[in-house]
Amino acid sequence: MITTLTLGLVWKLLLPALLLVAVVDLVTMSTDRRVRLLRREGLSQSAIASRLGVSRYRVRLALA
Repeated sequence: MITTLTLGLVWKLLLPALLLVAVVDLVTMSTDRRVRLLRREGLSQSAIASRLGVSRYRVRLALA
């Protein structure tokens, strides 16, 4: 049986690793993926283009 102490220890070791993976994922994310993520959050194509510093045409291509 897994004890509470063991679960706590695993959680304390696993959480920093998961956070590191999440940060690396955000930093290395492609523009197309960022566009799709922002679109899912409800931003317009114009808002996405200005936030990422790309043209609206580039955003439209990424969403196609």
